Amino acid sequence: MMTEIPGQALPITAVQVSVCALICMIWCFSESWMGTPGAEHYALPGLFTDPSIQHVAGAVFWTGLITTALNRFVETTALGKISSAEASVILATEPLWAALFAALWLSEDFGANDYIGGALIVGACLATSLKKEDFVKFHKMFGKKNMSSKNMLPAEPVGMIE
Repeated sequence: MMTEIPGQALPITAVQVSVCALICMIWCFSESWMGTPGAEHYALPGLFTDPSIQHVAGAVFWTGLITTALNRFVETTALGKISSAEASVILATEPLWAALFAALWLSEDFGANDYIGGALIVGACLATSLKKEDFVKFHKMFGKKNMSSKNMLPAEPVGMIE
């Protein structure tokens, strides 16, 4: 949709954020903290007027507007300008970026599974970005010079039993 009508980032973002807000509202009702005595401080306007929880209001503001709405808008706009194959490669690297920032800012340690998973993600991204011609060049480098670029099979039968 974004490639056909590039100006649709804002309505798409509005729908995404609205669905997120609806799910959060359902969660709040299901946890039954709404309607209980004392919970009015956690709702508007009490969230901003109660001095003991104004830091929570800042966190809600940051999470709702910056990390959710603005992030969705920028991501939707940017992904609308690239092909779906490129978008899938970019989105597949998201866990790697999260792990990198967790290691840098939170001093997270990685185990063998983390390194293996990261290598698999990078390998998958590289494999999807390569074209058939790249594989032909790879095979030619290692001595298989009779490769056809159309079907990646040897151009002449090799070692056929008659």
